[in-house]
Amino acid sequence: MPQRRNGNPSEKAKAHTDTPINRIPAAARETAAAAGQQATDALRTANQRADEMAASVGDGMQSLAGNLRSAAPGQETLGQLASGMADVLERAGQFLQNEGISGLTDELNTMIRRNPLSAVCIAAGVGFLLAQTTGR
Repeated sequence: MPQRRNGNPSEKAKAHTDTPINRIPAAARETAAAAGQQATDALRTANQRADEMAASVGDGMQSLAGNLRSAAPGQETLGQLASGMADVLERAGQFLQNEGISGLTDELNTMIRRNPLSAVCIAAGVGFLLAQTTGR
């Protein structure tokens, strides 16, 4: 009787189910799944808190813009500068309130993709300034 080269079907099935993931006890897999779920929940909570903080910062920026407008002198150069700064603060505050941190990171990613050389130059400049201020 000729011998089969592939072995019998029950041995092949056993070898197929004997993968490293199947060797892990069920309790360990459940623990890993629970830890993964907890990490996901913690990340979701952190994102919600970051968005709430961004909205709060945005509200503060809008309030500062209003204060700057009311304290700015009339139509003099300083008044025009203060009004322009108030406009920028107000728009940035509205953006943070509406979009949150995720919107900010999306917008930053888009800007970097459109202008990679400028982004590298800005990053180098910020790094240089930080190095100068820390004395290293």
